[in-house]
Amino acid sequence: MRLFALAGLLAASALVASGAPKTPAIGKVTIGQLQQTLAASPGKPDAELAQELSTFELTERLSSVLLSKLDAGVPGEKSRQALLLLADKSAFLDPPAAEIPSNSTPDPAATRQMLVKIVNYVNTTLRQLPNLITSRETTGFEDRPPEDVQEATAVVSLSYMPLHFVGKSLAMVTYRDRKEVVDNKVAKATKQEGKIGGLITTGEFGPILSTVLADALKGNITWARWEQNSSGKVAVFHYQVPDEKSNYRVKFCCIVSSYYANGQPDLQVFDEKAPYHGEIAFDPADGTIFRMTMQAELPPHDLVSNSGLVVEYAPVEIAGRSYVCPTRSISVLAAHVAQPHGMFAQTNYRGPTKTFLNDVVFGQYRRFGSEARIVAVDSPTQ
Repeated sequence: MRLFALAGLLAASALVASGAPKTPAIGKVTIGQLQQTLAASPGKPDAELAQELSTFELTERLSSVLLSKLDAGVPGEKSRQALLLLADKSAFLDPPAAEIPSNSTPDPAATRQMLVKIVNYVNTTLRQLPNLITSRETTGFEDRPPEDVQEATAVVSLSYMPLHFVGKSLAMVTYRDRKEVVDNKVAKATKQEGKIGGLITTGEFGPILSTVLADALKGNITWARWEQNSSGKVAVFHYQVPDEKSNYRVKFCCIVSSYYANGQPDLQVFDEKAPYHGEIAFDPADGTIFRMTMQAELPPHDLVSNSGLVVEYAPVEIAGRSYVCPTRSISVLAAHVAQPHGMFAQTNYRGPTKTFLNDVVFGQYRRFGSEARIVAVDSPTQ
């Protein structure tokens, strides 16, 4: 299963370090403190509020429901992007204490029953979904590590920039015969703003769920906690998958393995299987999954040092029926992107690490295919 791929080498625009502004200090804040800041911001210019939000780091997860409410109160696009990035960076954290009910931990028998319901749900989910089309809006963020780059006439210093908005794209995705497929006619209906680096997530419509659950059952699944969301009380399991049981492959393009005689680089894809862990949030009554996270366990100094994914699911209406489908995903990847030192090898990529983050929103669900309706018309009087 291909979860992540970074397509193409990425080039940052040059900026002389001596003229770059200093990076503001980052302060850790709770959800409550963030709400207080936004409540005190009416009349504040969009760029000023965005700059203030960029200095925050949440200590708790900001839910999609609360994000939507807060988003409605910010003055413009810059602060809206800063708020979205703030929420996305908190995606792997625990929710605030107010969203964790004080219910008792279920006993082993109840826990096993919940696990059986999850398995039954996943085994039927793919069969329940009809052929469909949905819009996929991707908002891309990247940071820029400090680096000296050899240009044609001199060495230019690139200054550090924290994660920031780089682009947005809108495309239509087709799910047909239980597979995500590329429909050339649909793929033409795309819009692009800026340039997104190439971090790609696939499999939200089923393969990720079935693969993670199969791996987790071979690994270790434990009770985590109760949570409160817009649908009510949900249960959360934590899982851990060792390397020998994992089907999670981290892919990154590209590694320069050598150069051809014409000077062009021979590019190869980094592709490694990795152990991983995460959480599954679900309805304890029937096993419906509302949220799933995956975090690869990678060596901090490896070519790819961080790779993670969050997928959120919710009921959507398609052709008059309700189905639980992906509504949002957040993917992150950090990798060394500098040229290697000495001989060409993965271990020689010792440059700074670059981080990519994509926020994906699915919407406009509809059934794939044509629909026909027969209308009775009275015959004309002779």
